[in-house]
This record gives sequence, C-alpha cells and structure tokens, in this order.
Amino acid sequence: MNNRKRQVIVASQKLFVEKGFQNTSIQDILDESHISKGTFYNYFASKNECLIAIIAKGREEADVRKHEMLIGQDPKDKNILAKQIAVLMQINRDQNLIPIFESIFHSGDPELKEVVMRFHLNELNWLAKRIVDIYGEESKPHCYDAAILTFGMIQHMLHIWKITREDSLDPVLIVKYVIQQLDAILPAQIEKGEHFLGCDLAKYLHENFKHKYVTKEYLVEQLNGFSEGLIEDDLQAGKEYTACLIKSLQEETIPYYIIEAIVSPFNTSFKGTKHAAEAQEIANLIWLFIKQNNNLNILNSN
Repeated sequence: MNNRKRQVIVASQKLFVEKGFQNTSIQDILDESHISKGTFYNYFASKNECLIAIIAKGREEADVRKHEMLIGQDPKDKNILAKQIAVLMQINRDQNLIPIFESIFHSGDPELKEVVMRFHLNELNWLAKRIVDIYGEESKPHCYDAAILTFGMIQHMLHIWKITREDSLDPVLIVKYVIQQLDAILPAQIEKGEHFLGCDLAKYLHENFKHKYVTKEYLVEQLNGFSEGLIEDDLQAGKEYTACLIKSLQEETIPYYIIEAIVSPFNTSFKGTKHAAEAQEIANLIWLFIKQNNNLNILNSN
C-alpha cells in the first residue's frame, strides 16, 4: 500500500470517528485528504471499501502483535494467551475503532455487517487453534465452543463493567479471569463429550474462508520495493534487517528460524517513522508465510 493511500485511510478514520460513518461524505474525505475524486476512486471503489480497509489495518496490526508475543515463549503459557486476546481490544481502543464498529451496527448495511462478521469469525478461528495449543489435542472437538464461550464471557464482563464502573479496566485482567473459568468448563466438556456448534462451525470456516497464500517471491518483491524507499541515514538498523530478510528468503533452503528471529526487530526498527505502516504490513505477510510453512510441515509429518 502506498503512502498516499494510507493518508486517505488515516483521514477517513478521523472523520468516521468525529462525524460518524453515515454522516461523512466522499467530499468530506476528499477535503480532509487533499485529493481529487479520481484519486480516491483509484484506491477505493466506495466509502464502504475505505471503511473496510480501516478495519483490516487494525486486524493486521493485531495479528503482528500476537505473533510477536509468542517469539521465544511457551505456546502453552496462558498468560501469553491472555495478552494475545487482549491485543485486539487494546487496538480498538487506541485507534478509536469502537465508535466505527458501533456506526456499522446501526447502519443496517449488509455488506459492512458481513465484513465485520468475517473478521470476527477469523478471530474465533485463531482462538480455537490456540485453545488446542494450550489444552491439547483432546480439546479439539470442543475448541470452537470454548472459543465462543470465551469471547462471550469477555464481551459481557466488559459491558457490565462499563455500565457499573467509572474507572478503566486493563483488558488483560478480565481475559485472565475468563481463562480461569475456561479451566473449569473445558475439562467438563471433554469428559462429557459435549459440543454444540464446534464441528459445524469448523466445517463452515473451512468451506467459506479462503486464506491468503504468500509466496517467497512475493515477499522478496515487497521487501526490495520497501528497501528502495529507505533513504534516511538514521535507519541503518532497519536497512540491515531488511537486507537480511531478503537474503534469507532467497536461499535455496530457507532458514525460517532466522526469519522468525528477525521479523520482530525489523518491524520495531521502523516504529515512529514514515515507514512504520508499510513495515507492519510486510511483517504480517512474513508471519503468514511462516505459518504456511509450519502447516505444510505438519501435513508432511502426518
């Protein structure tokens, strides 16, 4: 994504928060972004598509943070899981996305509701897999039900907190509390062999969601283009991480352990610079690439 398109997304997000999605016109976005109507439509087919890009940007940042939290950590650590689950809530709060979601729910727009639903189901799918990481293979038939219960408990606990309390709440604390309840619920489900939506939901997600496939050639192309734009003298560390990633991806046998070790400092090295958003997008693509490789290794081992 080029920097001009990102500027339009930032300007649109500001307007959607301040005025509401329905009350923001295309002309408002053009005025705030200082672009022509033709330029806007080069980037987005509609105002809806612009809003979807804003939501996707927050989800991509959450994905990167969740991956980075697991580096060098035990995937069975429930404290790490609590922090991962809380990431999206923190991003929604920090980026002021909550008013945008509220405007979508009140808009009655089926396209936007469908997009939000798909993002939610993707998050549900991620949590179900993490539950299996922590509670073992025996939890697999019950992991989707457990994920639904987890998100449901978190949502309602937060809702009641906001109604009855004036002080702010660290989302990690409430997630940890809910996971403690899951420690009691999930073993009981496993023992009784109970599951409600689990099997049907897993089949639905498999049949209806196409996951993006990232090739090493595409990554190298993105990294080379990114590298060409790094002209600042104070970005030496970032330039070296970028060069190392390119070199590793071009090797005949890709050293995934090196890429995993570099991707987080690569992303961090551009924080606070004009390259931060693009570095984060590339980091997300790299994590998807690594995940694809891990899944392929699991299939081959079976």
